Amino acid sequence: MNSSQAEATKGDILVVDDQPNNLRLLSNLLTEHGYQVRKVLSGHLALKAIQVNPPDLILLDILMPEIDGYEVCSLLKASEQTRDIPVIFLSALNETIDKVKAFQLGGVDYISKPFQLEEVVARVENQLTIRQLSLQLKDQNAQLQQEIRNRITTELALLDLNQELENRVATRTEELRLANEKLQQLEVQLRQALTQEKELNQFYNRILATIAHEYRTPLTALSSSAQILDLYRDKLTPEKQHKHLQRMQSAVKHLTRLVNDVLFLSKTELDKVDLTPVPLKLAEFCREIVEELQLTATNRHTLQFNYQENCPEREWDERVLRQILTNLLSNAIKYSPNGGVIDFQLYYEQDEIILQIKDQGIGIPPENQARLFESFHRASNVGMIQGTGLGLSIVKKCVDLYKGKIYCQSEVGAGTTFTVKLPL
Repeated sequence: MNSSQAEATKGDILVVDDQPNNLRLLSNLLTEHGYQVRKVLSGHLALKAIQVNPPDLILLDILMPEIDGYEVCSLLKASEQTRDIPVIFLSALNETIDKVKAFQLGGVDYISKPFQLEEVVARVENQLTIRQLSLQLKDQNAQLQQEIRNRITTELALLDLNQELENRVATRTEELRLANEKLQQLEVQLRQALTQEKELNQFYNRILATIAHEYRTPLTALSSSAQILDLYRDKLTPEKQHKHLQRMQSAVKHLTRLVNDVLFLSKTELDKVDLTPVPLKLAEFCREIVEELQLTATNRHTLQFNYQENCPEREWDERVLRQILTNLLSNAIKYSPNGGVIDFQLYYEQDEIILQIKDQGIGIPPENQARLFESFHRASNVGMIQGTGLGLSIVKKCVDLYKGKIYCQSEVGAGTTFTVKLPL
């Protein structure tokens, strides 16, 4: 990509897919988001295009005739000229062995078909950001090494000067020592950045696997209800039509929650979440959330909300509080399969606001409670109850943003109580 194109676009992306519809859809989507897009229909054409003008990133379909995506990626990673180009695989293959093979061959990400447009854009932006940071770090390291080499050359030249310059040599030697220390510090920072990059990649890969699994149920519900309404709408009673519409709405809400959780958790991993407090009537806010969740709960669940009068008025970050309460209340509903009362208490003590949510659900085994707030961790007794293992991790990060504390008391078969204390 030449300099004028680089200034006008966010990056040069090569899309490889033997399906013209996919090429057109991805090209239009990425072009709208400011990228320069080239598209080819086969692996052979992709290899030629890459040799002529290497792109910044490749979206590569796996199932193609003659030469598949796996072989294309292997050839790219075998060449010094192209091995550093990030490759995101696109495929309808959704088995774990297919994804493992993709990452073993050098792929940086894996998007399952049918793909979500927002997901494609997010993953492309993420990988291009990582690539840019890595290149910047390499350039900075090379510049620092050159600077040290230049300083060493200068110091060696000073050794050939007369006695009058000995004091300057000693001074320069000290500068060199300090410069070497600076270089070592920067090398440590570089290693830490590379380690963080690796951990982030592993984190996003786990998110990909988890969310891909969780997407199946709501997507299946959406697809089946949409097909039924499309084919048999005239034959269905209004009640059955409404039932399918409600089913679709519920699936969409579930997908939206998954996306919001992943986006929020990703921002916290990158330290991009800051508190944005605004005036908020806390009791009314909590009541609204309870009423929203009561609509999604079954008839077996009863949500009770009690609060202390005259709670001190403060400014709160509505988004962060919503994450805390929605995840805790949703978990209380989800892990109380037999229903019962879910009790939500709001009160204050001295300089703290207390949020306490108690359910009559399945409880958490003692051996699982130590890892309760780890991402992707789920208790051993959840059985067939679906979940990503991200909810309590998000709650903990939100509580930490407020420098608050969260406690859990639980007994298997009797229920769980979560207590959140936020400083005023």
